[in-house]
Amino acid sequence: MSRKNLVAGILVSLIVPIVVYLALAASIHLIRLQEPSDDFQYHDSYFTVMHIDPYLFPLLAVITFTIYGAISWFVRYMK
Repeated sequence: MSRKNLVAGILVSLIVPIVVYLALAASIHLIRLQEPSDDFQYHDSYFTVMHIDPYLFPLLAVITFTIYGAISWFVRYMK
C-alpha cells in the first residue's frame, strides 16, 4: 500500500464513523420531531435514547480501514 493510499485510508476510516454517528443522531432527532409535543407533560413512559459505547468509534474505524484496504488491494490487483 502506497503512502497516498495509507493516508487516504486513515482519513476515510476516521470520517466514516463520524458520519455514521451523525446519521444516527439525525435519525433520533427526526423520530423525536414526530412525537407529540405535549406527550411528556402527561406521562414519561418512554424516551428515545441513542447510546454509543466508547469502543464503537475505534471499532468502526478499524472495520472501515480494513474494507478500504481490501478494496484498494482488489483494485490494484485487477489493474
